[in-house]
Amino acid sequence: MKKVLQALAAISMILSLNACSSSTPAQSSAPAQTTEAAEPTKPVKIGVAVSSWTTNAIFVDASRKIQEAADKNGWDYNGITLTADSAVNILENFINSDCDIILFQVNQAPDAFASKLDEMLDAGICVIEYDSEIYADKDTFCLTLDNYDAGYYLGKIVAEWCDENIEGEAIVGVGNRESNETFKYRAMGIVDGINENIKNGGVKLQVETQPGNAEGGMKAAEDLLSGLPDMNVCVMWNGGSDTGAYEALKGANWDGALFGFDASQEEIKAMMNKDILKGSVSTNCGEELLNVITRAVEYVENGREYTAEQKADPTLIKHYFEPVMVWQEDAENWLLD
Repeated sequence: MKKVLQALAAISMILSLNACSSSTPAQSSAPAQTTEAAEPTKPVKIGVAVSSWTTNAIFVDASRKIQEAADKNGWDYNGITLTADSAVNILENFINSDCDIILFQVNQAPDAFASKLDEMLDAGICVIEYDSEIYADKDTFCLTLDNYDAGYYLGKIVAEWCDENIEGEAIVGVGNRESNETFKYRAMGIVDGINENIKNGGVKLQVETQPGNAEGGMKAAEDLLSGLPDMNVCVMWNGGSDTGAYEALKGANWDGALFGFDASQEEIKAMMNKDILKGSVSTNCGEELLNVITRAVEYVENGREYTAEQKADPTLIKHYFEPVMVWQEDAENWLLD
């Protein structure tokens, strides 16, 4: 009996060992579970080309705001000063470097932009027209100014100021930009805004600021004083010409009222002197440029389709600056760090 029990125990052990050995290959033959590393998301790449991007205080501030947003959100941002001669090369470099978004100041090099627009769109690049809506019918974002309306806004304010502050006739001289197809409408708006709203006086002489910077503004102011010696109000179409006019008129001991457009940092500082420069129009440029780039990023991240919010509100796609008057009294609040 004892031998029988020993034999049964031996058979049981063999069966147990066979069962264990037969389960091992089944377990080892199962494919190993591996977790593949997710491919890193490519950062949204943004190229910006704007005139005086690194020298105009407004654009320097805009670039700072965009860079801060890029650092926060992981964008790859590159801002470049645009000139007409460099425009094509800049666009080609942006395209070849696989930019997802290109913001371009169209009115500074319209031919270069036109020659590359279809190539950019065919490459799936989100294009932002800055200072233009020439190609608003294309699949682009636009950030621009209705220059006539913005000029009229300033002209109406100047007219109201003259009625309240000038005894007798307001003899107004205007520095315009007649040779520029985009900006000439701003001066037209300024002149109409003054002449259609003033009670006593009006625009008596216009001269072109050529070029449209401080040098051009100085020359224009001198020409206005020469051709209109009784001028008691002067209006300049942009910040650069306004800054130059300020220096020229101060140098001539002129004691009238000067108004400008852009509310550049140079204008803000001049207004803080509390003398002839009474006010200038701001478009809140830095914040607006960041806003349109943010909306373009949303477009790219939405599979290069307008978001539901953008479709519901087309002004998020084709957007106009909103002009705001900055006066001497609050100029300090507009001084940048």
